[in-house]
Amino acid sequence: MKSFIFLSRHALVHAGICVIAGMLACSNAQESDGITFGAAGWMQYSVIGKSSDSVAIPGFYKGGLDGKSVFSSGAQISMVAQPSEKLHVSAGVGMAAGNTLSGGLHVSSGYAPSGVDAYVANANFTYLFQNTANSKVSVTGGLFNYDYNPDAKNLGLYLLRGPVYPGILISGFETKHVMPVANMLGLQLHHQMGAFRQDLLLSSDMEYYPFFDLSPAYVAGYQVHRTLHIGAGVNFYHLLPVDSKLTSGQNPDGGRWTYADPLDTVGGKKPDTTNLSFNGTKVMANASFDPKPLFGGAEWLGPEDLKLYGEVALLGLDNDKAHKKIYGDYLHRMPVMVGFNLPTRKTLDHLSLEVEWYASANADNLDKYNVIGHPISPYPTNWDLDPNTGNRYLARRAIRDNWKWSLHGARTIQKHVLLSFQVANDHYRPGIFDGYADSNPPHRDAVLVTPKDWYFTTKLAYFF
Repeated sequence: MKSFIFLSRHALVHAGICVIAGMLACSNAQESDGITFGAAGWMQYSVIGKSSDSVAIPGFYKGGLDGKSVFSSGAQISMVAQPSEKLHVSAGVGMAAGNTLSGGLHVSSGYAPSGVDAYVANANFTYLFQNTANSKVSVTGGLFNYDYNPDAKNLGLYLLRGPVYPGILISGFETKHVMPVANMLGLQLHHQMGAFRQDLLLSSDMEYYPFFDLSPAYVAGYQVHRTLHIGAGVNFYHLLPVDSKLTSGQNPDGGRWTYADPLDTVGGKKPDTTNLSFNGTKVMANASFDPKPLFGGAEWLGPEDLKLYGEVALLGLDNDKAHKKIYGDYLHRMPVMVGFNLPTRKTLDHLSLEVEWYASANADNLDKYNVIGHPISPYPTNWDLDPNTGNRYLARRAIRDNWKWSLHGARTIQKHVLLSFQVANDHYRPGIFDGYADSNPPHRDAVLVTPKDWYFTTKLAYFF
């Protein structure tokens, strides 16, 4: 009942956005003088089935998030121009309405006020130096979409999303990293020859502290056989800083984030300290296997059915005593994802089951990292007890969330409508609102912390 009241309360805002999207889509989905216009709109509803998170989010008792829902909608218009045969230019703007949950159940029944935000959907150019049947060379710049592993529907994509230190993973229902929307600000130099393709990237960080640092990356892929594709990449995360003091680990007091080994204090010795910074190196490998060509395919199977795919990464190559103590050894900094597309007899475009293992000892929480640029997880969960509270639950929650899973499905209707859904236990961060202030942004804590936790979400989108 509370969810119904909440949805009704914001129905006018969301309905208005969707009506605007439909009007723009119908009037602008056309081509004129080499310029193509288009539009899209969506409505999304999510509900938390079960969450065991009761510590990191103030005001919630254990189970207080169970049954809480989040509703959002949005619309955008876009334009693609082709001034010449080799040059493509695109731009788009949009607006989205949605809510987060409240940090107290006594405030609006646990819901924060809904807000409306405008955003730039894309703003980029692509210049084709060469474009033949067997070879392609191009450069793309601006705000554009880039996805090196389109098989991944939720989990994975470790190379280009999320920080290195702390090595916290990012996922969720149809985030910008898995959708054909802009997710990168920078440059892409693309080269493709036959079955081999490679990309040299230079991206400016818009999402994670320190902001606007430049990260060079290289990604390559090779179609070994009709059935097998392999890829690999490296990301020199925040290698080129805008402010070297911030990137090298300056804290709000003007000092440095450091780690002092407590074992060095035995016998009154001065502890050995290690400076902690935000830059580091990620490496990644991925592969996908499609067995359908081996038996000539089957007419009852969809093009995505039976695909088996996976990705593995290493987040941070620093391996001294301090980094191993805080972030774990290499094994505990190595997320692994495996996915499989279940056959649906063409009922769905795809039905993707993904499983992830990541044995990081750090809490799955971006709160301190987002607010004050703290390179260490908010809670020292690699210790037996939290030294501040003595709470053993905090110490063990990071172990209980080593396994994640996701089931994502989608169906395109009449080429203009998309219905998608997901049920998962992943790194879902609904955002918990504590009040209006620069120092009180919505919490970025992952609320699914045990194997029994899960949430469901669905989206209706239309595009022209």
